[in-house]
Amino acid sequence: MKSQRVTVIGGGGKMGRFFTQWLTALGHHISILEQNDWERAEHLLADADLVLICVPIECSLEVIRKVTQYLSPTTALADITSIKAPAVRAMLKHHTGPVMGLHPMFGPSIQSLVSQIVVVCPGRGDESFQWLLNLIEGEGGKVMFSTPEEHDQMMVVIQAIRHFATLSFGIFLSEEKIDIRRSLDFSSPVYRQQIDIVNRLLTQSASLVVDIMLATQERREAIVRLANTYSRLAQLVMQGDREALLLELKAVNSFFAEEIACNFRESTCFINNLIPLKESLIKNRRVAENTEGIFHEYSL
Repeated sequence: MKSQRVTVIGGGGKMGRFFTQWLTALGHHISILEQNDWERAEHLLADADLVLICVPIECSLEVIRKVTQYLSPTTALADITSIKAPAVRAMLKHHTGPVMGLHPMFGPSIQSLVSQIVVVCPGRGDESFQWLLNLIEGEGGKVMFSTPEEHDQMMVVIQAIRHFATLSFGIFLSEEKIDIRRSLDFSSPVYRQQIDIVNRLLTQSASLVVDIMLATQERREAIVRLANTYSRLAQLVMQGDREALLLELKAVNSFFAEEIACNFRESTCFINNLIPLKESLIKNRRVAENTEGIFHEYSL
């Protein structure tokens, strides 16, 4: 495959840097356009085969409107923001050429694309992106096709609700002044996994975490419904209503019936593989704690 000319807008950010390094390593010619580079925009964009927008959610639509005035009709335009419907609509409106919405379901710290998912929301001229999708699959990644609307509906739970639930758990532990290190001495593998998830959330950009939760009215309303569910269940606990709680468990068990057996096996396998890793990390804790910036006790 011939080398592609790719301009990454926001290439200095974490995800932008990931795609810049990945595509460069595969032999493609990469240019970067940052906030202070717009006076060079025509030079950086006019001859690009692909322009990949890797900017924060809150400025993505403005960047789309701004960038399209410099693009050739043959240039493929894609973005990686976590809200797809508005972005894809904006790209289709402002650009006459190929358009595709992408959402990598991973962070910039991954070492390999193996088993990593990239959601693809086709817009126009899909064939112009086939080389990129082939690269993702060739590196072991999984391409998941979706409409922008289905993607955004799924992300309400997969991202916004999950972030809120994880953040709530972390804030609760903080407010209760739980000794996390001591609690891990008593913990089950599942509790350790939950602490790991909190820590992974806290290593992300705080602005990104908040923006993911606040991005749409639909996400905010869903978070309120989750909070109402917490409140309703807490009220049953306070009332000591054992029968009502058993009914809640029975109902949710019925809802998850088809997934329980498969997911239990998968999570058991994960935990069984996690334990030796944790034991290895603990054995090397002393060395790691003396190596500043390399090791985080609770991270995987």
